[in-house]
Amino acid sequence: MASSALAHKGSDALWRLEAKGSVVEGRLDVSLQDLELTVGLDGDGNGEVTWGELRSREAFTKPYLKRGLVVRQGDKPCSIELDEVRVVTHSDGAYGAWPFRARCPAEVTALSLDYALLFEVDAQHRGLVQVTGAEGGQWRAFSSASRHLEVDLRPPAPLTQLGVAFFEGVHHLAIGLDHLCFLFALLLPSVLRRDGRGWVPTETLKGTLLEVTKVVTAFTLAHSVTLGLSVFGVLAPDPGLVEVAIAVSVLLAALNTVFPVVTEGRWVLAFGLGLLHGFGFVSALTDLGASGGSLAVSLLGFNLGVEAGQLAVVALVVPLIFVMRRTGWYSRIAVPAGGVVLVALASWWTVERVAGL
Repeated sequence: MASSALAHKGSDALWRLEAKGSVVEGRLDVSLQDLELTVGLDGDGNGEVTWGELRSREAFTKPYLKRGLVVRQGDKPCSIELDEVRVVTHSDGAYGAWPFRARCPAEVTALSLDYALLFEVDAQHRGLVQVTGAEGGQWRAFSSASRHLEVDLRPPAPLTQLGVAFFEGVHHLAIGLDHLCFLFALLLPSVLRRDGRGWVPTETLKGTLLEVTKVVTAFTLAHSVTLGLSVFGVLAPDPGLVEVAIAVSVLLAALNTVFPVVTEGRWVLAFGLGLLHGFGFVSALTDLGASGGSLAVSLLGFNLGVEAGQLAVVALVVPLIFVMRRTGWYSRIAVPAGGVVLVALASWWTVERVAGL
C-alpha cells in the first residue's frame, strides 16, 4: 500500500497528438518504472535506470511501443514513426519521451486510435491521450476495458468535457490512497461526540450525515482553491514537497483520531489540511492537457467528481459505522485502532517521501 500511494497518480502514459494536414505529430511519454516491467531497462539490476541502459534497450522498446499504438484514418492505417528517446520528469518520476509521427493518407479531420501498452503487467494502467487540430481537440483516457477511441477534432461540447473531467475526478480520488486515508481519519469518529474525556454516540443518522457532509465539502472547497491557483499558474510548489506535506496532513488527521484535540468544528481541520491536497491533484489536469478556455470547465468537472466520490464513500461508510457506534468496542477499540493503523501508514509515507526528495 505504501508503494502504490507514493504518488497521486497511478500507472499512466501520456500520448499527445497534433494534426497538421495529413501528418499527426506529438510525443509519447511512458514511465521508466513501467517500461522496466515490460522490456527490462535495468541491465545491471542495481535498481536504477541509467541513460546508457535506456538507449541500449531502444531496439526492444520502440517495437514494443509501436505494437501497442494504432492510428487509422477511416479504415486506412497511418504509418507510425518514433524518434530518439529523451528523458522528461513528471510529478511521479522520470519518463521516457519519444517524439511521435503518423503519416496518414489525407488531411486529418478525424482519427481512430487504439492503445494497448502495459495492460499485460498492470490492469489498472491508463493511456491519457490529448489530440488537437485546427478546429479544436479533446482528451480521453484509455483503460484495459476501453482501448479504442474515435476522435473528432472539432471542439468538444462543454457538457461532454465536463463529463470527462467529472469521471477523472472520481477516478483520481479512487486511486489516491492518501486522500482516502485522510477521509477515513475524519470519518472514524464522525458517529461519536466527546463528552468530557470519553466518546458518546451521536443521536441521529441525519444529523451525523449533515455534519460529515460539511466536513467533506470543506475539504473539497479547500483543495479546489489550491488546485485552481496551481493550474492557472498562480502557485507552483515543488511536487516532492507537496507529497511530503500531504503525508503529514494524513498523519495529523490520524493523530487527532487517536488523541482527540479537534473534536468540534472538524470542518475547519478538513479545510486547513485540504489546502495541501489541492496541490496533489494538479497533475491529473495538467497531464491530461486541459488548457486555455477549456480549463475552467475541466476544473469544475474534476472538482465535482472528487466531491461525488467523497460523498459516495460517506454514503457507504457512515451508515455502517452509525449502526456500530453504540457497541462499546467501536469507541474503545475500533476508532483508536483504526487511528493507529492510519498513523503508522502516514508515518511510513512521510519517511519514504522525505527520503525520496
